[in-house]
Amino acid sequence: MMNTGGNHSESTGDPRTKPLTARQKKAIAAILTARNYEEAIPAAGVCRQTFYTYLRNPNFKAELDRQLNQLTDGAMGRIKSAAGEAVEKMRALLDSESETIRLRAAQGIIDYTLKARELEIGARLDEIEKHLEGLK
Repeated sequence: MMNTGGNHSESTGDPRTKPLTARQKKAIAAILTARNYEEAIPAAGVCRQTFYTYLRNPNFKAELDRQLNQLTDGAMGRIKSAAGEAVEKMRALLDSESETIRLRAAQGIIDYTLKARELEIGARLDEIEKHLEGLK
C-alpha cells in the first residue's frame, strides 16, 4: 500500500498495536461464520493472498483468537448447562425396567466420569508445564 502522506506512525507503527481495518474486521466476521477458510475468503471480499496475509498479521491473529475464544466460551457454557440435564436423564435411566437401558446408562455415566477426570488431569498438566516454562 502506498503512503500518501497522512499519518506516518500508521505505516511505521508496530503491527501488533495497529487497529484493524474494516476489511480485516470483515474477514474475521467471515471466518467466524464460515465452515472453513475456502468459504470465508469470498465472504471476506478479499483475494486469497490478502486473506492469508491477514492470518499472518499478529494483531489480526490475536483479535481472531480472542473472538474465537468468545464463541467457544459461550458454546461451552451452553454445553455445561445441558450436561447437567443430560446427567439427570442418565441417572433416571438407571431405574429403567430394561436391564439393557440400565447397563448402558451406567456405562455412559462411568465413561463420562472418566473422560471428565482425564480432561481435568490434562488441564492440570498444562498448568504445570506453563509453570515450568516460566522457570526457564
